[in-house]
Amino acid sequence: MSRRQLRFPCSRRRISLFLLFLLLGAGFLSAQIPYKPTGFVNDFAGVIDPESAQLMEQISRSIQKKTGAQVAVVTVDSIAPFPTIEEFSIELAQSWGIGQKGKDDGVLIVLAMKERKVRIEVGYGLEGAIPDSVAGRILDERVIPFLRQQQWGKGLLQGLVGVGIRIAEEKGIDPKELMIPSAQIAARPKRSKEGIDLGPLIFILIFLFIGGGRFFWPLLFLGSVRPRRGRFGGGFGSGGFGGGGFGGGGSFGGFGGGSFGGGGSSRGF
Repeated sequence: MSRRQLRFPCSRRRISLFLLFLLLGAGFLSAQIPYKPTGFVNDFAGVIDPESAQLMEQISRSIQKKTGAQVAVVTVDSIAPFPTIEEFSIELAQSWGIGQKGKDDGVLIVLAMKERKVRIEVGYGLEGAIPDSVAGRILDERVIPFLRQQQWGKGLLQGLVGVGIRIAEEKGIDPKELMIPSAQIAARPKRSKEGIDLGPLIFILIFLFIGGGRFFWPLLFLGSVRPRRGRFGGGFGSGGFGGGGFGGGGSFGGFGGGSFGGGGSSRGF
């Protein structure tokens, strides 16, 4: 028997083991979605404040009732063993079947604490209403500012509000019909008290260095003793939702079997 013939069974065994490893690996990843939905809002990381959770549950139920679309909000400690939030998000959305079967009108908003990532995953049927660029803009303008202040629930609430507004526009209804409070539609995070707006100061210093300083020095010193007003009013104050009154109402009946194709956008914070 030749040396090649002696090695063939070993090579075949290696190929078999390799294929088995691939199958087990795929099964392992699929098995790493142990989460089961208990409602539209699933705070597995335990970071959402009760007021935001109640209001999000109410808005999501209203979106389903008025439009048929389903929007879920999820927080997790980590997306491991998935390498990216995109892979984790689509696997979770598909396994839960968010959205109506055949219409694929589901949206999943995911916050991963350890990775400091957030994603809006959009089902096939809503990719026209919420293209990738719009999903990214919702994250940039509404969600990320709150997350950077560690206001997790309020950031996710604003993501849901942004998604709800787009769905309402797609269906031709007023966002207020989705039980989205007017204050939330235009809400922005409060500016940090420690923050200093350096733009005007830099402009003044440049002007003083290039000339005209003698005339404006008195104005500069007079202006420095005037009380300063904050640029941003409103936003979310503590207890701003009034406490109570945002109950889910009824039991959760599960999702409808919608499908996803990878549409959406992700951001780090």
